[in-house]
Amino acid sequence: MNYELRKTILFLLLCCASALRAQYYQTYTTTADGKKLMEMAVKKTRSTISGSSVILRPSEQYQTMEGFGYAMTYSACYNLLRMQPRDRQALLRRTFSATTGYGCSYVRISIGCSDFSSTEYTLCDKQGLSNFALQKDETDFVIPILKEILQINPQLKIIAAPWTCPRWMKVRSLSDQSAYNSWTGGHLNPRYYADYAQYFVRFVQAFQAQGIPIYAVTPQNEPLNGGNCASLLMPWNEQAAFLQHLAPAFAQARLQTKIYVFDHNYNYDGKSDQLDYPIKVYDALGESLQGRELIVGSAWHNYGGSPSELDDIHQKAPLQDMIFTEASIGEWNDGRNLSARLLYDTEQTVIATVNRYCSAVLVWNYMLDLNKGPNLDGGCTTCYGALDIDQNDYHTVTANSHFYMISHIAAVVRPGAVRIGTNNGVTDIQYACFQNPDGTYGIIATNSSSSSKTVCFGVSGIGVGSVNLPSKSVVSVLLSAQDPDLILTLGGHKMSRSSVERFTLTAALTQGEVYEASFLNGEDISQWYIDPDFFRPDEDGHLRLMPQSDTYLVTVNLNERSLTARPTLRPMDASGQGSLFLLGPAGSIGKPYYIGGTKWDPERAIPLAEVHDQIYQTTITVGEQLNPSYVEFGIYGNYATLEPQFMGRTGSEYRLTLSNVQFDIGKGYLGHTDGIVYLRSTAHLQEGDTYLLTIDLTNGVTDGLLTIEKVDLCDVETREIVGANRSQTIPEEIYNLQGQRLTRPPHHGIYIFGKKKIIF
Repeated sequence: MNYELRKTILFLLLCCASALRAQYYQTYTTTADGKKLMEMAVKKTRSTISGSSVILRPSEQYQTMEGFGYAMTYSACYNLLRMQPRDRQALLRRTFSATTGYGCSYVRISIGCSDFSSTEYTLCDKQGLSNFALQKDETDFVIPILKEILQINPQLKIIAAPWTCPRWMKVRSLSDQSAYNSWTGGHLNPRYYADYAQYFVRFVQAFQAQGIPIYAVTPQNEPLNGGNCASLLMPWNEQAAFLQHLAPAFAQARLQTKIYVFDHNYNYDGKSDQLDYPIKVYDALGESLQGRELIVGSAWHNYGGSPSELDDIHQKAPLQDMIFTEASIGEWNDGRNLSARLLYDTEQTVIATVNRYCSAVLVWNYMLDLNKGPNLDGGCTTCYGALDIDQNDYHTVTANSHFYMISHIAAVVRPGAVRIGTNNGVTDIQYACFQNPDGTYGIIATNSSSSSKTVCFGVSGIGVGSVNLPSKSVVSVLLSAQDPDLILTLGGHKMSRSSVERFTLTAALTQGEVYEASFLNGEDISQWYIDPDFFRPDEDGHLRLMPQSDTYLVTVNLNERSLTARPTLRPMDASGQGSLFLLGPAGSIGKPYYIGGTKWDPERAIPLAEVHDQIYQTTITVGEQLNPSYVEFGIYGNYATLEPQFMGRTGSEYRLTLSNVQFDIGKGYLGHTDGIVYLRSTAHLQEGDTYLLTIDLTNGVTDGLLTIEKVDLCDVETREIVGANRSQTIPEEIYNLQGQRLTRPPHHGIYIFGKKKIIF
């Protein structure tokens, strides 16, 4: 059949989709230059093909997918636990949530230590299995993080591997069975095969007792590498002999934990007698071994050799599964350079493995600090994490190529998906295609060319997604029969989804009005950041608008559990009416949380709420919105141009004065930029303290007053607005926070009313 006839038939098939209800496709785009990072878009499918096309063939099915993820080493968990709980939860939801995150569903842990542990140890360092016990690395670090992830994604799969057996089980070699009391190298003494099998059983049971199921294990991490700081040599014949004890031990303990053999490089570390290691193990075991059904396949790393080895292994053992369990980035491969790593890593570590029958892809450390640690001498001291965290604040997180490539495929390929075939290829485009259990289709593709390409990905009955792949980019596609948006509403208005976790609404809102927020129903409000300058929540998930009536942009981030708002952007006029906001370097200030770096990014600006005509307020908490040791921000009247900026010098066209014992405003000398608010050298901020900033422009922009007051929101009571036009006389005396009695009804803010602080 010629090409034109095939294209006509495909066109007619896809036209059937036009009779169905509206259908959609969702894309995520990351470019090697970093200008797009998991940028999400949702569009409607169409029924016609134009230009380059990839037509999916659901009837052509290959392996079923298990999932994608990272190694949760001690080091990764240590770094995560140094983060503020809200920050950590937001990051873990972004990574593992199947609804508001990227849906990663697989992690790898060590049985005992790895080269990213606090020290060398096993779970039974004193001879005798009666001494088996989980250690501090597990109980205080790995297990707490796994529990948090399981709350986010209860379907999480966990695979575990030892770096070494207990030293008392080691011998120098099978031919020289002298004791080998070393963390590095050595062989498992055959007399302890049964004991070591029970060691695995106790490990699985100990985690089960913590509510953490172990989905799979491998008998040994990198069994042909005896040079790691904790390691054990286990050639194929020794692993086969050990498995004759491990599989029956699992079966007798009624464990369903799967076993993957090998767990090492494509090139078998250059050892010719170890070629086809998994095949030799399978052949040695036979089929009659008790628990043989638990030995389901082989695991692979890519530190040597080519992924083409997977083709050979699949051809020789087509009924055995394969998973990819480790790859790393580091100093040796320019691992923090996204432009150098993104396409190569995605193509070699993800697309090349899943297209060769791997059902899971995991990479090495989820998170390391900027010093590549913590780690152990003798292990990898040059590795980077999929994420880097700044150990100076345990707040600033930077993503590397491994985070993006795993997120890209996890976001569109769910556990239980089946890899499927396609009709043809497209020049410079590499891709893999899947059908998910819910009937949607996931595609991950790369464009290695120097120009953008448009490719039509289509399925009969679903339609065609016309997808733009920018130059040097990774794009993943979810082709669906229904609108993929979650439905969030505020006051009856449907919010629009602008990213995987972010929803927005632009609407006219009324001061004092109460709005029902569907996304807060049943939520623990104390776990949310709800911008107190714009909304006050009640226990039922209703939100009261605090500032003046206006058109507001409301943004909800389901991963951060945050709700922020800003008013309509208007130029600041001479009378002091318009939009006003705070902005400083990224490491200084920002809502809902300050982030690291030095870039002045308007996206992180803090809008002020106009609580009364020409009076603006914002509330910031030290350690959340404000860096406790680095205070530097200015006051601006335009998001786009950063103009006008309010200055501190007399005679400025836009001028603010500030009198405060902790803060001051620069006047262009003594090293302080004109107009920049800074922390006095003698002052110290306490994390958790909250400050109310009020900018009073009732005398115009040339005579503005900035006040910064420490407040205790725990003691603050919310009071109904007094009167629709706030003109009634208030019978009790009201004082501001400076102790001055008010002679007129207050504008919105915090005041002393009787003996209590109240928010009007």
